Parts: sequence; structure tokens; C-alpha cells
Amino acid sequence: MKQCCEKYLNEQFGNDAEVVNAIYAEYVSSVNVKAAEADEALAAVAWDALDKVAHTIKGNSLAVGDQQMADTAIELRNAAKLQDRDQAERLIADLRALEKQL
Repeated sequence: MKQCCEKYLNEQFGNDAEVVNAIYAEYVSSVNVKAAEADEALAAVAWDALDKVAHTIKGNSLAVGDQQMADTAIELRNAAKLQDRDQAERLIADLRALEKQL
């Protein structure tokens, strides 16, 4: 578990390891699914879909205290709004790298 998430979730849930672990596991699962959806949206050049996926990743990341993932998702939302394929590809690669750290 990422240290930032562990600290944040423990603060939110009174060091209840069972709850913290369950929430974190759900977060990791959601990132895995949403990162794949981001790949699909970019491949389909579906900018609105990419924006929605990035929005979800941002919200889920903030909910567990993963600011680095949230910041990357915010940048991805901006790339989607600007329809900047090169930037979106780079940011999805960044999300995938962060995903491996979960």
C-alpha cells in the first residue's frame, strides 16, 4: 500500500486495518479498470469518454489520499479537453507507471 494512502485512510478510518485494506483494494481495482478504459478511449479518439475516465480516477484517488495519481488524472482531463493526443498518451503512460506502484 502506498504510504500516502495508508496514512490518509488510517486518519479517516481510525486505523481500522480491515476497512483501510478493503478500501485500498477497491481503489487498486478501480484504477486497473479505469486505466484500461483510458487506453480504449484514446484508441477510439473518444475525448469525452477519456475526460470522464480521468475524472473518475481523480475522484477515486483523492478519496484515498493519492495526490500524485489525482494530479496526473487532472492533467489527463485537460489533455482530453484540448484533444491533445501526444499529451494524453504520455499521461496515460504516467498513470500506468503509477498504477504499478499501487
